[in-house]
Amino acid sequence: MQSALEAYKKFTEFDPNPMQEKLFNHIAPEKNNPALMLKAPTGSGKTEAVLIPSIESGRRLFLIFPSRSLVDDQINRCEEYLQRASEKTDRSYALVVDRGSEASRTVFENGKKLETGRRHLYDGDVILTTFDKFLYRFFGFGEPNKSYIFPFRIHHSKKQNLFCFDEAHAYDQVAFVNFERLIKALYKVDLDMVVMTATMPKTYQAKLDFLDPVDYTIGTEQQELEQCQDRPYPDKAIKYIAAQKNEVKNEICAYVTEHYESDKRIIVTIETVKDLISVYKHMKDQNGGKNIFLYHGRLTNDQRKKVYNKLKKCEDNTNNEGYLLLTTSAIEVGCDLDAHLLITELCNPDSLIQRAGRCNRKGKIKNAEIVVVGNKIHSFLSILSEEKMEIYLEKLQQQSGSNFNPGDMLELMEYEPHSDYRAEVLFDMLYEYVYEARLENKPLHDKGLVITRSFEPSITLTTKVPEEESKHRPRNAVNVSLRSCIARAADNESVNPDFKVYQRYYDKYNEEFKFELLNRGGNIYFKELFIQVPESYFCDELGYVEPPKVFEYRYTQGYRQNIAYKTTDENGKPDIWLHYLKDLEKPASEDMIQPPTSKTIDVESEKSTEPSEGAEQLRLFED
Repeated sequence: MQSALEAYKKFTEFDPNPMQEKLFNHIAPEKNNPALMLKAPTGSGKTEAVLIPSIESGRRLFLIFPSRSLVDDQINRCEEYLQRASEKTDRSYALVVDRGSEASRTVFENGKKLETGRRHLYDGDVILTTFDKFLYRFFGFGEPNKSYIFPFRIHHSKKQNLFCFDEAHAYDQVAFVNFERLIKALYKVDLDMVVMTATMPKTYQAKLDFLDPVDYTIGTEQQELEQCQDRPYPDKAIKYIAAQKNEVKNEICAYVTEHYESDKRIIVTIETVKDLISVYKHMKDQNGGKNIFLYHGRLTNDQRKKVYNKLKKCEDNTNNEGYLLLTTSAIEVGCDLDAHLLITELCNPDSLIQRAGRCNRKGKIKNAEIVVVGNKIHSFLSILSEEKMEIYLEKLQQQSGSNFNPGDMLELMEYEPHSDYRAEVLFDMLYEYVYEARLENKPLHDKGLVITRSFEPSITLTTKVPEEESKHRPRNAVNVSLRSCIARAADNESVNPDFKVYQRYYDKYNEEFKFELLNRGGNIYFKELFIQVPESYFCDELGYVEPPKVFEYRYTQGYRQNIAYKTTDENGKPDIWLHYLKDLEKPASEDMIQPPTSKTIDVESEKSTEPSEGAEQLRLFED
C-alpha cells in the first residue's frame, strides 16, 4: 500500500493535511476496521479524507448526505477523481448517483467518461445518495425482483464497503432517531463507517459514543490543521442588527442594496419563501438581474440544479465574477459556496454556524462579513428556551463589530436529542423483518412505509398530472409539507376550490402507475397525493410562491390529526376526511420537510405494488 502522500500525489494536486493523513491510515490498510466520529471544520477537506483512501484501497465508498443539493454538489468532484483513477490504473471505476426518482451509473475507463446509464443496484465504486434513499434501500425497497440486492450489497459485498455519513449534525427529531439506529445496526454487524460533522452537539455525540473520536476542532489537532492550510484571511467580521420581526425584511433589503457590487459574492438567507421572493424581485428591479439568483425548496429539481450550476460557474470564473444569491435554509448545509458577504435572518445557533461556513469558506477573502438581522426566531423553527435566547442575543451583541467566534455559540447547542418511540418501533420492525426474518412484521414492509424525517407527510404540487401514458411524469412536480396546504381559520385562510387533489396508484394488471381524483379518505401514509394547480400558479424562476390551500384542519385526537378535503362535487358529496400522526416536537422549516418514503414514490425506477386488501396494519396507523 502506498503512503498517504504518494496516494494524494497520484489522485490530487495537493498534499494531505494532518487530518487527511490520519484518516488515510485508518481507512486504506486492508485489515483495518474503522468506526470513526470525525469532527473537522468546514472546508478542511473531509470529503477527500475518505474518498482518496477508498479509491486507493479498492473499497466501495457510500457517501451519504442529508439533502439532494449536497449530492449534486459532490458529483463533479467524484467524477474528477474517478476519471483520474481510471487513467492512473488499469481498471475501470463506476460512480452511482441515487436520488430516488433520478438514478444513474457512470463508468470511467482509461481516463475517459463513458455514456451514463440508469440501472445501478449499488454496483459502483462510489455511491452518492441521500440519507432518506439509503434508508429506503437498507430496508430492501426498490425493484420488485431485485430489491434485496441492495441490502445484500450493503452487508455482504465482495468489495470492502465504507459508509460515510457527512454533515451528520443536520439530523434532528425523527431523522436522528433513524440515524442513530442505522449507525448502531451497521456497527453491530462490524461494517466500516465514518460519521463526519462540524457542529454536532455533545449530547448528540454521546448517543454515538461507541465510535472512535477523531477531533480536529479543538486543541493541538486544530492548531496543526490551521498551520498547514493556506488561509491568509482566516477571520470574518460579524454585525448584528436587532430589528423587530416586522422590520427584518426591510432591513435586509436595505443592507443588500447598500452593499451590492457586481463583482462581490453575496448570500442572503431568509426563512420564508414569500419574504425571500419579495426581496429577490426588488433586487432584480434595482440591478437588472445580472447574476441574481433565487433558490428555495419550492423550485423544481431542474431549476435548483440550474441555479446551483450557475453559482459554481461564477465561483470558478478566473475573473472572480460576483453573484447575489437569495435563499432559504435549503442551501445552508455543506454546499461548497464561498461568499464575501452573508446576510441572514436571525436563526438558531447551529444554523448560524453552518451559514457562516458559506462565507469566506477558504480563508482567502479580505474583509469578509456576516450580518445577522432580527431579534426573534420564527416560532416554528426555534429550539432555544427563553433563557438561552436571551444569552444568544447578548452574545451576538457582544461579538458585533468584531470577528465571528462560533465557539461562543456551541454551548447554546447543548440540548437533548429528540426521542420518538413510534419511529423506534417502525425502524426495529422493518429491521427484524428484513434481517431477522420476523415474518409477523411482513405486513408493515408490504405497505412500504419508511418515516425518514417527520411524521408529517408531504404532498406533491404539479401543474399537470399524466392523463393516460404512465411513462409521463407530473409536470413541474415539487414536494412540500402537508401543513403548508392546510387552511387555518385562525389566520383567515380558506380553501381554494380551483385546486384538485389526485391520488397515484399502481395498476398491477397493466404494470403502470395511474392517477385518479381523490375519492375516499383514510390514512395519508398509504396514499400518494398530488395537488394539480393552474399553470398560472407556477413559474420556473420563482417556483410555487404560495402553497395551495386545499384542506381544512379538523380536530386532534391524541397524536392523530384529522383534516378534510373540501370537494367541489355538484351532487353535494361530503368532505373527504384524512388523518396522519403529529410530530412530538415542532416541525422543521418549510424547506427542510422531507416526505415519508413509500414504495410508490418513484415513477420510473420503482415498479412496486400496493399491499393486499387483507394486510394488517401497525396499530399506530390504524384507520
